[in-house]
Amino acid sequence: MTSLLRRVLLYFFLVLVSFFLTGCWSRHEIEELAIIAAVALDAAPGDQVRLSVYVIIPRTVAGGPSMGGGGGGEPARAGEVFSATGSDFLQAARRLEEMVPRRLLWSQNRVLILGEELARRGLSYLDFFTRERQMRLTTPVLITQGEGRKVLELPPGVELTTGAILTGIQRNRTTFKIELKDLLAMWEAPGDNPVLPQVVMTPTPELESQEVKSGGDTGSKDGGQKGEEEKKPPEAVAIKGAGAFRDDRLAGWLNEKETKGLMWLRGEVQEGVITVKLPDRGGDKGTGQASVIFHRAGTQVKPLVEGNRLTFNIEIGGQCELAEALINLDPDRPEDLLAIQEAVNRAVEERVLAAIRKAQQEFQADIFGFGETLHRSNVRYWRQVQDHWNEEFSRAQIQVKINLHLSRLGMTNKTSGKSREVGGKGASQGSTR
Repeated sequence: MTSLLRRVLLYFFLVLVSFFLTGCWSRHEIEELAIIAAVALDAAPGDQVRLSVYVIIPRTVAGGPSMGGGGGGEPARAGEVFSATGSDFLQAARRLEEMVPRRLLWSQNRVLILGEELARRGLSYLDFFTRERQMRLTTPVLITQGEGRKVLELPPGVELTTGAILTGIQRNRTTFKIELKDLLAMWEAPGDNPVLPQVVMTPTPELESQEVKSGGDTGSKDGGQKGEEEKKPPEAVAIKGAGAFRDDRLAGWLNEKETKGLMWLRGEVQEGVITVKLPDRGGDKGTGQASVIFHRAGTQVKPLVEGNRLTFNIEIGGQCELAEALINLDPDRPEDLLAIQEAVNRAVEERVLAAIRKAQQEFQADIFGFGETLHRSNVRYWRQVQDHWNEEFSRAQIQVKINLHLSRLGMTNKTSGKSREVGGKGASQGSTR
């Protein structure tokens, strides 16, 4: 009897548990969600902040009726931008939910874009994005001059959303990439200061259907004013330059040349292209140019403390390959190859020194992470300067040595065009490798 009772109780318990195992208690149907693809963070008047989100329109992405585009042949937008203000971003997010008829889904966000004014207020406003469970610490973070919302409002390009365009550009390794976790690490490290890639809006060529003939009638009643607006080409996004911070506030901007130097100093250059000018030996053009591709580039930073004098010795090395030469090049002459190699080294050195001057003289902030290197190599000295490291960095001596080797010439060892060899097609055979 006892054994039968145990079996009955066991079956009853299994049936009871099954009621709690069916379904997902936190499930939300896709039709109930507003998928966020990009986020822009801006300052608003009265110590307020503005949260702007790019919400995907499901029927557009799925190829619904609106996929054919709008009037006049314009491409269809894959989403809509919604904005709300609040005293912090949590309050702004709650106000967004009053405007959007679906539950906000943050986990598919592709990018965070900081506006300039908010960045000058400080990075403390990012606290919401580090605590919300749906946020991803691998989300790329960028900065722009002006308002971040304007970046979200640009027309679609190769990709349907601005977030997809920006993340795609960063995958091409033409610029450095900073994720949310990297930004937090640079912000919290006493020997480093944050730096973010800059988003810029560049004009694109007008479509033929949008062009206004010179001196022609625009067809508008107000004449010139509307005609000028029609002549204005649409804009596209690009990643050029960077925004540098001192502690948690934006200190200033790096141009494209200085940003390349920043990438070399932080060891962010994995591959890339550089073009240099040099004299055309024996040619009638006077000057030519050559472009090389970098491979296996690396940066070593070695701090040296002598009394109260701090010096950073920086060695940048790597291999590069000749990609294009618009010059009369003779590979059998070592001086020709050496001239290209020396020109490349000088060009890299100019970029590096320009970034160092901007950081030490204008920003007075270590945006290269040299303090972290000093902390690892000389803990005793670091403890003496860590409380005023940015000032100490501005006074430090920085010596740079560039040692890039031109190791390969590509698929051919000669320059295309006329040669001194006698013969035509047969004379050039065997010149490729």
